[in-house]
Amino acid sequence: MNMRYILFLVLLPLVVSCTQTPDEQLALLNGYWEIASVETAEGIKKEYGISQNIDFIEVQNGKGIRKKLQPDLSGNFKTNAASENIDVAIKDNTVTLTYTTAFDSWSEEIIAIDQTKLTVVNQEGTTYHYRRYQPLLID
Repeated sequence: MNMRYILFLVLLPLVVSCTQTPDEQLALLNGYWEIASVETAEGIKKEYGISQNIDFIEVQNGKGIRKKLQPDLSGNFKTNAASENIDVAIKDNTVTLTYTTAFDSWSEEIIAIDQTKLTVVNQEGTTYHYRRYQPLLID
């Protein structure tokens, strides 16, 4: 047998076992997220430093909300009454989030997620990279 073939057979179960299930992805989604960068379908990338707006996402039983929050120096958040409703669809181990407001609706697919990073892509091919929000600590 070819050594590459044997290596492939040994590594394949390891790679498959490391893949997150949709339920594991959704459990990691809840919380506070800060935009890190955006990349268009044409490859134009914009990096963000500290963001003035934080996304709070809460999903449970296939439904949820996303709210825009503004952190202040005391560690609290300012917000308005606006929020986006989220419907979760799972198909072929892919998680799609459909957001709805009174004025619009759009979808994003979760590409990658872990404890500190979230990557989604929308229908136009724009990819959004988020990092888990960490409040600024000022002494």
